Amino acid sequence: MVAAWLLAFALHRAAFVQAPSTTLVGTVRSPDGAPIEGARVSVVSKPAAAVTDASGRFSIADLTLPVEIDVSARGFDGLRRTVNVTSIDIILSPAVVTQSVLVTADRQPTFRDPATGTTVLPRADLDQIPSVTTDEALRVVSGFSLYRRSSSRSANPTTDGVTLRGLSASGSSRGLVMLDGIPLNDGFGGWVTWTRVPAEAIARIDVDRGALGQAVGTDALGGLISIVPPNDVTALSLGGDAGTPSVGSLDLGIGARIARAWAFGAASWFRTDGTIPLAPESRGPVDQPTDATWANAFGRLVFGTTGQRLRFTGWGGSDDRGNGTVLQRNRMSGATGAGAYDAAGAHTTFAARLSVSPNHFYQTFTTVNAARTSEVLTSAQTTDGTTTRGVVEVGRDIPRGHLLATAVLTRARVDFSDARTAGTTTQDLRDDSEAIGVQAGVAPATRLSLTAGVRHEWRAAPTLANDRDQATVGRASATYQLAPNAFLRGSVASSHRWPTLNELVRNFQVGNVLTKANPNLLPEEAKSADVSIGLTGAKWLVSAGGFWTVVDDAIANVTISTGALITRQRQNAGDAHSKGLELDFEVRPTPALRLRASGAFADATFRNSIEPALEGNRLPQVPRAAGSLTIDWMLPHGATASMLWRGTSTQFDDDRNQYLLASASQFDLQVTGRITRFRWEAVLENALDGRIETGRTPLVTIAPGRAFRAGLTWFVR
Repeated sequence: MVAAWLLAFALHRAAFVQAPSTTLVGTVRSPDGAPIEGARVSVVSKPAAAVTDASGRFSIADLTLPVEIDVSARGFDGLRRTVNVTSIDIILSPAVVTQSVLVTADRQPTFRDPATGTTVLPRADLDQIPSVTTDEALRVVSGFSLYRRSSSRSANPTTDGVTLRGLSASGSSRGLVMLDGIPLNDGFGGWVTWTRVPAEAIARIDVDRGALGQAVGTDALGGLISIVPPNDVTALSLGGDAGTPSVGSLDLGIGARIARAWAFGAASWFRTDGTIPLAPESRGPVDQPTDATWANAFGRLVFGTTGQRLRFTGWGGSDDRGNGTVLQRNRMSGATGAGAYDAAGAHTTFAARLSVSPNHFYQTFTTVNAARTSEVLTSAQTTDGTTTRGVVEVGRDIPRGHLLATAVLTRARVDFSDARTAGTTTQDLRDDSEAIGVQAGVAPATRLSLTAGVRHEWRAAPTLANDRDQATVGRASATYQLAPNAFLRGSVASSHRWPTLNELVRNFQVGNVLTKANPNLLPEEAKSADVSIGLTGAKWLVSAGGFWTVVDDAIANVTISTGALITRQRQNAGDAHSKGLELDFEVRPTPALRLRASGAFADATFRNSIEPALEGNRLPQVPRAAGSLTIDWMLPHGATASMLWRGTSTQFDDDRNQYLLASASQFDLQVTGRITRFRWEAVLENALDGRIETGRTPLVTIAPGRAFRAGLTWFVR
C-alpha cells in the first residue's frame, strides 16, 4: 500500500516536471503580411490575454502547453487554435459576415465596432450600467428604445416590444431578440419575454442595427439583439439586492468543467411593490402600485470541443404582476428546451438544433368609472401555446470567403380563450412556417469585404386572408477599410414581418381604450439602406451613419372612433417612412476614465395612408431625438463610479398625433467595488426624480420615480 502511494506521488511529481510553464510569443498578420495592431489573443482555459503591438507581436507568460487560444481583431474573422509550440505566426482573414443562429462567433467588446457597426456589450460593461433588467441596460445603445418608454420591470408584458431605427413597436416588436440563437419574442404576441433571462446567464449582448431578415427571418426589420450565454466558464457567484420601493433580488451562477464536458447554471428571483403608474393628478381609489415578482433559471451542458460539440440548453421562468388597479393582473410562465450539434472540418461546418418552447399567459381587463372609484372586470384572457423550431446550417469555405446555407421549420399551436360576462370564446390557432436561405461573404481584397444573402419563407395560418403566404427577402453589404483605423460601411436590404396571432385575433380594452384585432391583416414589407463610417484612435472611437427605411402596409393601432370610449383597430395603415442618423462616441482620456455618448435622430412618419387623417403624422412612440451619456471613473481601492444620463424628445402616444408625451430625461448613479471575493454596489436611479410620461389616453401614466438599492455578490473565479 505504501509502495502504491509512493508510486502515485512519483508519477504526479513527474507530470509536473514534464509540463513546465512557458511563455507563448507570436505575431498576428493579415494575408498580405502586414502586422495587425490591437489584435486580442486570449487563452480559453484561464484568464490570460495579450494585445498585439504595432509590429503585430504578443507575449503570454506562465502557460502549460498544449493550450487553446482565441484571436480576434477589428475587421478580421476570429480564430481559435490549439498551440503546441512556444512561437507561432497567425494569419487572420478579412471579416466576411454570415449570420449564424447556431454557432456564435467570438467578438471583441466595443461600443460600436468600426468594421461591422455592431455594439458588443460584455458582462463587465453591463455590470457598470445602472439597471435591473436587460432592456434597461440596452437603452445606452443608439437607436434602441422601448415601447411606451417603460421597462419590463414595471410595464405590462404585452408592451415589451423593441424599437430600432425609428420603427416603433406596438407591443409586437419590429426588432428580433434572441437568446443563444432562439427568439425571446413570444410566439403568440411578438413581445419580448425579458424576465426569462437570469443576469448571470448573459456573457455579452450583440446589437446589430438594420434589417437582417436574410439571416433570421421575420421580425428583424429594425435589427437583431443577440444575448450570448457564457461559454466554458468555471465560476461560482451568489448575490442579492435590496432597495426601494420594497425591491429584493437574488442571483446565482455556477459553471464547472468535468472531463470533456462543461456545465453551467444560473437563476434569479426578483420582487418589487412597484409604484402607481397613473399620474398623481388623475389617481383614484382603484389605482394601485404595479407590484411584480418573477423567477427564472438557465442551464447548459456541453460535450466535446470546438471541432465537434453536443449542446443541451434550457431556460424558463414565471412572472406575476399587477397592472395598476385592483383587478388588472398579468401572469405568464414558459420555458425553452433545446438540443444542438455542431461540427467543423477543414473547410466545412455543420450545425443543427431542435427547440421546444411552451408558454402560458393570463391577463385580466377592466373598465373604470370616470371618478376612478370603482372598476368592473370585463375580460380574462388565456393563451397556452407551444412553438417548435428546427434549424439546420451548412457552411463551406470558398475562395477568399464563406458560404452558409440555412433551413428552418417552425410549428406553433396556441389555445386562446377570452372569458367575458356574455360567455367564453375559444380558438385553436396554428402558425406554421418554413424557410430556406443562403448567405455568402467574400473578401476580394484585403481592405474590402462583401456580404450578400437571400431567404425565402412560407407561412400557413388559418386566420390569414390568403391562408398561405410567402416572402423573399435579401441583403447586400460592403465594408471598405479606408485606413488602418477607418472603415466605411453600407448596406441595402429588403425585409418583412408577418402579423402576429395577437394582432390577428385578440381584442382587449385598457381603461377607456378598446383595441380590436383584424384577421385580414397583410404582412409588412420593407426596404432599407444605410451608410456609416467608423474611426478609431489609441484612446477613442467614433461612428456616424445614416439610415432610410420604408415599411409598406405598416401595421398600426388606427383610431376609428373617439369619445368616452376610444376605439382602435390594428390595420395596415399605409407606409411607414423612417430616416435618420446614429452617432456613437467613446473616449478614454486616462486609464481610469471612460466616457461614452450615443444619439439617434429619426424622422418617422406615415405616408400613402389609408385615410387623410394619418398622412404625414409621426409614428406613435418614436421620439425625434434620443441619446445617452455614460461616465465610468475608477476610484481608489478598486471602486468604480458610473453615471448614466438618458434623454428623449417629445413623442406621440397615438396615430392621430393628439396625445403628446413630454420630453424626458433620467439621471442614474452607481458605485461598485470589490473586497476580496465580494462585489458590492450602491445605485440611485432617477436621482433627480424626473417625471417621465409613458402613456396618454388622455390620462397620463408615468415611469417610477427616484429609487435606491444596494447589493452584495460573493464570487469565486
